Amino acid sequence: MTRCPKCSNKLPEGNFKFCPHCGADLAEALAASMGPGSSAPGSRPARKKSRIAILAVAVNFLVLGVVFYFVFGKGGCSSVEGQFVAAGEPLGDFTFVPESCRSGQRMNFFGVVILGKGPNDGAVVPIHDVAKGKMVKVEVPGSCQPPDLEICKEIDIKPEHCKVFELSVTRTNTTVNDIRLLDGHLKLDCKFPEGGTAKADLKFTSCD
Repeated sequence: MTRCPKCSNKLPEGNFKFCPHCGADLAEALAASMGPGSSAPGSRPARKKSRIAILAVAVNFLVLGVVFYFVFGKGGCSSVEGQFVAAGEPLGDFTFVPESCRSGQRMNFFGVVILGKGPNDGAVVPIHDVAKGKMVKVEVPGSCQPPDLEICKEIDIKPEHCKVFELSVTRTNTTVNDIRLLDGHLKLDCKFPEGGTAKADLKFTSCD
């Protein structure tokens, strides 16, 4: 700026807040000369502030959504392959297709919970208990009682009923929200005293 916007006199070199000739506030005088809605040099436009605020809110919602998915979602970064097939008693006839898995650390046991797609689509729970050894619990699909679907038919599969009972659960080096991610596999070929059978070949990774 070389002239005062109010009195038009030349301004000496240097930074001045007020005109040495007429005493006008140079920032206010410049804004007035530029018309309504204008702002002085060095000030941040209101429109820019508004855009930054909107962007900040959007980023916050995105971050919260990602955190919610990984913490409360149905297995944020887990992966499960394979299936569990049952026929006859005591399990019934069904093919369980897994969707995700969660670490048993959430429920104070060493193992994983392999979940179906929906709340009543069943679950397979491989457990490696220090005292009791390896075991598998099965929540039978479609057996959970309304309204809360918390009471379900559960069957324990014991190694003595299986000619193949391979269960491996290992800790990874990755921790998410204080939960150590787990990898492993489950392979079963079982025949029960009631006459039914169960076969499984499941591989799970990054169960959280």
